[in-house]
Amino acid sequence: MIDLSSFSSEYMAKYNLGHDVPYTTYTNSDVTQSVISTGSRGTIRPMGELLYAHYGVLKGLNASWTKAYRDLVVSNGGGAEGGGGDYGSTSGGYDQLGFGTVLYRLDA
Repeated sequence: MIDLSSFSSEYMAKYNLGHDVPYTTYTNSDVTQSVISTGSRGTIRPMGELLYAHYGVLKGLNASWTKAYRDLVVSNGGGAEGGGGDYGSTSGGYDQLGFGTVLYRLDA
């Protein structure tokens, strides 16, 4: 059985690290999206610590892409995930509380 949340985390991380991911055309009542959006691709956001601690460490699942994304965010933040406002001045910079290195870091 596939853990869809873990799969989603791996998909997001792999794509934001610059790798290709599978995509299926999406159609709703307003629009048909035939290609995956490149808007915000590669954006640094504070979510890797929480996701990797849960899926990679606690659940013991393969979360290698999530870990790689977490490591990129931590490296970009000078050794730790930052907090709200460290990722932009608009609302997107506050989507996640941040400070994940302090709150969620677990050793495998």
